[in-house]
Amino acid sequence: MSEEEIDSLGRTYMGACKRMHEACTDLYESLHDKKGDPISDVSVVSSAVSKYRGWFMIEADLIREAVKQYREQFDGE
Repeated sequence: MSEEEIDSLGRTYMGACKRMHEACTDLYESLHDKKGDPISDVSVVSSAVSKYRGWFMIEADLIREAVKQYREQFDGE
């Protein structure tokens, strides 16, 4: 594999991880009210966790698929 292909895989990882970090930050913020107090309503918290879990898993799937594609190309040579 070329250095360019390795760099592309790394950029994919970096982008996905950056978005995962943003999702974690957004989740943390959504678990607090405007005054900064933690929200204690179970349904609100559960809904927020579900929303961000989905976002997080999309990025995790992107990482998994990117490395699979990379390995398929590399192993096919």
